Amino acid sequence: MREARFPDLRTWLQALEDEGQLARVRKQVHWQEELGGIVRRTYDVYGDASPALLFENIVDYQPPGPNKLFVGQFRSYSRIALSMGLPPTGTTIRDIVDRVRECLRNPMQYNTAEKGSAQENVVIGDDVDLLAFPIPLWHHRDGGRYLGTMHIVITKDYDTEWVNVGLYRIMAVGSDEATIYMSPGRQHIGQQFYKYQQAGEPMPVAVAIGLEPTLPLVGSMLVPSGECEYDYAGSLKGAPIETIRGKTVDLPVPANAEIVIEGFIDPNEQKMEGPFGEYPGYYGEVASPKPVIHVTAITCRDDPIFQGSMEGHPIAESHVMAAIIKSATAWDVLERNGIMGIQDVACIPEASTGHLVVSIKPSVQGHADWIASALWGTSTSVWNFKHIIVVDDDIDPWDAGQVNWSLAWRVKASEDIKIWKNHRGSPIDPRQEPEKKGYWDRVLVDATRPFDWEPRAIWGSDGTNKGTPQKYPPTTRPHKDLVDLINGRWEEYGIEPVAQYIGSPVGMMRHWWIRGNEDREDRG
Repeated sequence: MREARFPDLRTWLQALEDEGQLARVRKQVHWQEELGGIVRRTYDVYGDASPALLFENIVDYQPPGPNKLFVGQFRSYSRIALSMGLPPTGTTIRDIVDRVRECLRNPMQYNTAEKGSAQENVVIGDDVDLLAFPIPLWHHRDGGRYLGTMHIVITKDYDTEWVNVGLYRIMAVGSDEATIYMSPGRQHIGQQFYKYQQAGEPMPVAVAIGLEPTLPLVGSMLVPSGECEYDYAGSLKGAPIETIRGKTVDLPVPANAEIVIEGFIDPNEQKMEGPFGEYPGYYGEVASPKPVIHVTAITCRDDPIFQGSMEGHPIAESHVMAAIIKSATAWDVLERNGIMGIQDVACIPEASTGHLVVSIKPSVQGHADWIASALWGTSTSVWNFKHIIVVDDDIDPWDAGQVNWSLAWRVKASEDIKIWKNHRGSPIDPRQEPEKKGYWDRVLVDATRPFDWEPRAIWGSDGTNKGTPQKYPPTTRPHKDLVDLINGRWEEYGIEPVAQYIGSPVGMMRHWWIRGNEDREDRG
């Protein structure tokens, strides 16, 4: 197994700086909107070339107190690759997804140590102050300052040893209180909270901020109920996650976190939370009452580094990390359900997890329906995979051009587009009326060639009525011998790309020329 040993945020920051992936912002910026606007412009203008950002001069937050904020670690596929021990260049999205799938198969149990740097400083009781940290107001319409956007929340089941590690947004509502976006029974944390509610007891909770990169990445992952995300983070990291016990809660917290907030969630109390500019890029839901965290302690390292994520319209770091994590876990769901022929799975970042494209080698009638049934039966589908598109194995699901080509010419709408109305769905969806939140329509588009067509001689592999009859009209793909001839002589032709262009510098069908000699012929 490859090793990616970043024991804490600081070694990770140093690695990013060494790789030229980090920009330090030393100009003074305001935590109220300006900081978020700078991040937003960076993503919107630089796209995949956006660096991670370390803000070192924030209004109202000067040394010797907490004064730094880190953002953008996952806005780059290169940085996600680096965090997993893969090369930051030359690695494909498929390589990264495969690495996550390897992690899913090989969890590595976390360790508990006696002490860690996360508790170099301890503040308990009346002295706690969440606003001592440079928590941004990310967008001007946000309901408050969100301290939890790139973090993990640690909770424990009421009557078992199951420790859950998840990523749920958290809004500060005072110096010692915060609201958490979750509901009883929903997601793993909600399942655990429901038991505490039934017992009438507060639920211990810890929020860790400023982490080695695998922890927030895995915090957003769908793992089986009853299993701990720490173990999967250790697999991605290449070494067990080190934890220590909280000071006021009996929970394992990351030993080297920059900041840990401890407290209890009251089983009955709620306060208004939101709105928040979430990952679809819309304010799709209104503020609503959510459970309250009462803070009992804050521990931190010396000179702690706060960490956050600029959510909102695509593409931000949550879209890139979701593209990897949701693709890997969806693929795992399909394989565990015995669905054959899966070639690739792509949770499209531009669609904010709303679109999932699955590439298959069709082997049965209704293959696409089988895929949709398996995916829409998972708990994560409540938030994701509103639209599923199934394509043939000659289509790269990560390439929007190829997917659009398939949608245009392999779909007969009356047969291949199916709608399931009023399924349980995301309350964040802006298209659903405020009075009907929590439900949406799901769509399956089968963009594969018809499975039941008979071969026709007019679609012969070597021309009309020549060669092997095919089941679908052939494409204009160059034949193998011509590809080999032109590839072999390419340098002789002296054709170079222009230096200035609008759009992408790579062609939609580049895989027809660069994949080697395999899989060159049309399959009808």
